[in-house]
Amino acid sequence: MEKLDFTDKIIGKEKYFNSAVLVLVVELKNKFYILFQKRAKGVRQGGDISFPGGKVEQGETSLEAALRECYEEVGLSGERIEVKGKLGTLIIPSGILVEAFLGFIKMDDLNDLNINEKEVEECFLIPLDFFKTTVPRIEKLEVETKPYYEDNGIRYYFPAKELNLPEMYHIPWKSPPREVYMYIYQDRVIWGITAEIVKEVLKYV
Repeated sequence: MEKLDFTDKIIGKEKYFNSAVLVLVVELKNKFYILFQKRAKGVRQGGDISFPGGKVEQGETSLEAALRECYEEVGLSGERIEVKGKLGTLIIPSGILVEAFLGFIKMDDLNDLNINEKEVEECFLIPLDFFKTTVPRIEKLEVETKPYYEDNGIRYYFPAKELNLPEMYHIPWKSPPREVYMYIYQDRVIWGITAEIVKEVLKYV
């Protein structure tokens, strides 16, 4: 049998909420910044600070999704962006899979953007040097798995007792705490998925 290489395969990928984001390093007046957006209150995770991005739709690649979302959210077309490549994939315990890409763009100012106010409250730039010279604050979160879920007011139980699984699965159980990075710039808090990706970006720029 021919040897197979599954190095880049993510088992169970189809069960996750598959999304893609585009980290944009902006050159503006000979200085470099990272572009962030604050999500509008009426959308998923409203009020959070994030990168342009969103759900990968059927029939498109993760890069195509990141570029499409970037255009839809902040009005920057793929023709203007120099995509350097894929940074990697993040899998979050809440069932979200994020594929992150790195791109470069030259801008005169933020007036180059055409912000979709239904999805984005505002966009802003943070100097790249800030992240290079700042050690992120580290906090921890603990994830609890409950042996049931609720739908339309009805609770459905995981059949741990019926299947005679170990007793630890009959009641909620916890995973080890995981580290969460935070960068605080003026009154902006960059944390969670976004901060994790920023930390990865710093290895390459």
